Amino acid sequence: MRFETFVAARYLRGKRKTRFISLITFISIAGVSVGVIALIVVMSVMTGFDIALRETIIGNRAHLTVMNRMGRPIMDVDKVIDELKALSPDVLGAGPILQIEALLKRGEYTTGAFVLGVDPEREKEVTDLARNLTREGGRTFGQGELPGDKEIVLGFRLAHRLGARVGSEIAVITDKPTVTPFGVRPGNQVFLTVSGISQARMSDFDNLYAFVDVDTARMLTGREGVDAVHVKLSDAFHAERVAALIHEQLPYRAETWYQSQEAFFEALKQEKVAMFIILVFIILVAAFNITSTLIMIVMEKRRDIGILRTLGSSSWSILAIFIIEGLLIGLTGTVIGLVAGVFLAHNLNPVAEVIAWMMGINLFDSTIYYFDSIPVEVVPSDVLWITVSAVVLTFVSTLYPAWSAARLNPVDALRYE
Repeated sequence: MRFETFVAARYLRGKRKTRFISLITFISIAGVSVGVIALIVVMSVMTGFDIALRETIIGNRAHLTVMNRMGRPIMDVDKVIDELKALSPDVLGAGPILQIEALLKRGEYTTGAFVLGVDPEREKEVTDLARNLTREGGRTFGQGELPGDKEIVLGFRLAHRLGARVGSEIAVITDKPTVTPFGVRPGNQVFLTVSGISQARMSDFDNLYAFVDVDTARMLTGREGVDAVHVKLSDAFHAERVAALIHEQLPYRAETWYQSQEAFFEALKQEKVAMFIILVFIILVAAFNITSTLIMIVMEKRRDIGILRTLGSSSWSILAIFIIEGLLIGLTGTVIGLVAGVFLAHNLNPVAEVIAWMMGINLFDSTIYYFDSIPVEVVPSDVLWITVSAVVLTFVSTLYPAWSAARLNPVDALRYE
């Protein structure tokens, strides 16, 4: 193969009279490089978003939500928590939860919300609710305190819609029947004081959720017990295994954090696959450039091919020369794209800031995405798939020109020379 590689590399260097072909070769290399760079950067950003959102969801949702199998309320919360802790050492904390659908009203503003009844002390061990009410790194994520008796914590955007702040009074309207001198009427209205504003950096929670303590939730609903016990594990990715243990050994059923957001994660996964397929077309266009470049080289090198065949080179040798030539173009572009793509991915935020400064626009609004910077995560498996895709497309693009060169009859090639 040394002979074929030498000839392929020699053809790539070209001569002064074949500068146009050399230019097309450089364009082909650049096309492959751009495609690889685009794939690495986009896949890294989408993976970064996936990981960042997953961490946010894991922080704001319990790793497991444990309920009675028959849908009945849990009456003895302490007993259930003790059973869960005895079942697996993965269980770090657990607390009760009671969910209510309610209308929240302040002045002329009214909106629907889910009001979650929690145990404030136990909630610190399960979710990030307490942390969402504090300052971090000099930036305000939330404010106030966990809810006490007849107090409520509002999601950041929910509070904005109501025009509420810490200390405001909110009317909470539920479907609990109310006894009046004129009989029982549906609906119950209770006034609660806003003790805190939670900024979870998660759209669902900031838009739709409010939090009260369990006693206040029972007062709002008139129900005994709680709907479920939610659990924090030492590792969120052990949730499925612990859920299986609960189903086998305890009279409860458990829903994992992934199951509660399965549609969202599946949509994100499909979007990533779709973006990969779309961006591969950039490399496919570059592969067509390689095909056209090799076809022109074959036409320009007809005499050389005829001489090589006359000197004893086989059809397979000619085939190998042009396949290797195309692969050299593709591999060069792939390597350049890999280096540049990984470098750009790791330095994407400074580059984005420079582009934003030059264009005078905000390329990444943290108030929309809840992140201070573009999340980027370069995953070796993604880089490997991108590399393999580029090499395979390059290889396929060489087959027709190489096959046409191998079929060239040396007599026809030299007849008019």
